Amino acid sequence: SGPVPLNNAPWLLPPLESLMRMRQNHPMSKSGEIWDIPLRLFHWLLMVSVIASIGSVKAGNMFVHEKAGISVAALLIFRVIWGFAGNRHARFAHFLTGPGRVIAYIKSRMGGERGIHPGHAPTGGWATMVILMVFAGMASMGLMAHDDVLYEGPLAAWAGDFTDTATRLHHLGEKLVFAVIAMHLLAMLVYRFWLKINLVPAMLHGGRDEVRQPSSKTRQIAGVMVLAAVLITAHALGMSGERFY
Repeated sequence: SGPVPLNNAPWLLPPLESLMRMRQNHPMSKSGEIWDIPLRLFHWLLMVSVIASIGSVKAGNMFVHEKAGISVAALLIFRVIWGFAGNRHARFAHFLTGPGRVIAYIKSRMGGERGIHPGHAPTGGWATMVILMVFAGMASMGLMAHDDVLYEGPLAAWAGDFTDTATRLHHLGEKLVFAVIAMHLLAMLVYRFWLKINLVPAMLHGGRDEVRQPSSKTRQIAGVMVLAAVLITAHALGMSGERFY
């Protein structure tokens, strides 16, 4: 069967249609995109969720903090799925390389190589995994944590006595979250001002991979539907276990 027209999927409009138009109207649109729409949505939703999580806990709003944390956990589950089912550049098997390639890449950059390579660099692939693992640890511990006063996470009752340990780990992990965010921002600045490569536009319009064909609309719509389903399911399950006093 052929691709599913966007007008047959009204529940995905206007966000998906807007992103598709952006890609189609972009001068790079005849080439395959580096980052497909589901992955770009994941990226920006994760950024918003992490910012909301940090801001809400600093403001003492545990309701928003929990919802943001559940969103982070759901988005990470989707990222695991898309790490096997997404396009070439989204797949773990493509961007997680051995130490030899990482060292060779660092040497080439230090030696003056300034080329633009589609997808994650060897260093960027492993940095991405570190970020995802730190966020996964924080989200999972947060779901089992409590604040000793008025709040228990959705999985606190299930965790039993481990909830105290989860709470301590969640608090300790805050420093790791700020560290990986700083690492990510520093890497972007290095690329922008030293390597003269701006990474942000590709995460908006998808970038260009001249040797790849564009992802089909059917595949991208399916990815967005999976993303939405994981988010909705996670929040529904979260409401069944949360406890505010």
